[in-house]
Amino acid sequence: MILPIRLLSAAGVFFFATTLVSSFASAASRFGSVWKPIVALMAACAMLYLVYRASKRLSATTFLIVFLSAGFAVRMAWVLWNPATPQSDFLFMYNAAQAAASGDYSFGSSAYYSSFPYQFGFTMYEAAVIKLFGDYSLLALKFLNVLYGIGIAAVLYAAASKTFNESCGRIAALFYLFYLPNILMSSVLTNQHLSTLLFLLGCLLLLRGPDSTTSRSLLAGLLIGLSQLVRPIGIIYLAGIVLFMLPGLGRKFRVSPRGTEAIAASARLVGVFVVFYAVQFLASTTLMSTGVSQSPLSGGDRYWKFMVGLNAETNGVWNADDARYANGFPFGEERHRAELKRIKERLADKPEVAALMGRKLVLMWGSADSSAYWSLQGLNEWRLERMLSKWEGPMYILVNAFGLVALIALWRTRRYPASSLYLLLLLLYAGAHLLIEIQTRYRLDLLPVAIVLQSYGAYLACEWANAWTIGKRRSRRGMESDHSYLTQSFTENF
Repeated sequence: MILPIRLLSAAGVFFFATTLVSSFASAASRFGSVWKPIVALMAACAMLYLVYRASKRLSATTFLIVFLSAGFAVRMAWVLWNPATPQSDFLFMYNAAQAAASGDYSFGSSAYYSSFPYQFGFTMYEAAVIKLFGDYSLLALKFLNVLYGIGIAAVLYAAASKTFNESCGRIAALFYLFYLPNILMSSVLTNQHLSTLLFLLGCLLLLRGPDSTTSRSLLAGLLIGLSQLVRPIGIIYLAGIVLFMLPGLGRKFRVSPRGTEAIAASARLVGVFVVFYAVQFLASTTLMSTGVSQSPLSGGDRYWKFMVGLNAETNGVWNADDARYANGFPFGEERHRAELKRIKERLADKPEVAALMGRKLVLMWGSADSSAYWSLQGLNEWRLERMLSKWEGPMYILVNAFGLVALIALWRTRRYPASSLYLLLLLLYAGAHLLIEIQTRYRLDLLPVAIVLQSYGAYLACEWANAWTIGKRRSRRGMESDHSYLTQSFTENF
């Protein structure tokens, strides 16, 4: 690792400690009591332990069939019950997709797509689904969201199994399948479902590091490139992949006399980038040559999210003042210069910038999730929204608590080097949002990565509880030494 692995793990400990404290404070505020979320956490831990014990009796195939089916059923029930139609940006893109499906691409010259041309990729995806399913397209898009969610859970099972062990894979799948926001967002036409699945599949293919085969590397580049078309956060994944793979490449150059293995591994890493940027170039060229878009997908208002994200008065969230300021200039270089000027002004006060970043870290990763709001928009279900938002809190606290346990264990033992890829991705994404606009909805992009990491902490906790239970039973028969032996694996890691 470019950074020492213990330093990286220490950064992960700091991240999860911060999110744990802030998410608990947020949940306590919503419950109106410190003790209610604690009781809810204890109940959630007991349920997790019981499910963990029960699932260990199932074969891997049976486990996946049973729980993926259950996750699918819960999501479909929510989608079929929830009649909410798209709102906000989701409605704008859905209307544009309907126009595109009928051959009308005039929306491409609108201010929205001129400012954010990267939204063309997801809009064209929706247009394809609309053209295929016609009057049933809205339900079809939501149904596909359900399938992507189940696919993500299966990928997390494989990722955590490869990174740690098969028990961690089961825990990761369970957390993702039944974490409330993942279920609620199935009914929202966000680009996060498809993009997350593609990004995580690409990372799974590269988990072997520089030893990945050429075909795996090229396919990973293709998947990450396609996911970038859907949601433009590919730079985070590319940076994480490079930082993860470079140490292995360095070792190969040191041990190989002629460097042939290192050169081949380097070529495979370069292949990921070549395929990734080839996908972006082909998509941009196609959209521009057909007149759908007036600018490449990488164009648009490139300073907007930074300007908003550095607004200390609003803690980096969207605000009308910045919108009015930007709209006061014609789109293009004049607006870019005006936004850049305001960014420089905000960066000039270094202490305020540092304080803002601290607040943004807490707000982005510790505040109440907004999935219930987005999922129930327009239905006037305020009581249900508040209830769902309240009960999401203990589940999220549990993710952060087990994440902290996992990172402390990894910091102490320096085992499981593959976990560094997921930790790098999480820290890079969190770091990026210290500068750009924040929304709690955005943390769902990297929540699966956090779930992979926390699965190891949950596994350690479950194994300790299992050993303690067995040891307690045996101690009644005068066999307390067995308890010490059974807990040895836990104490070695934590």
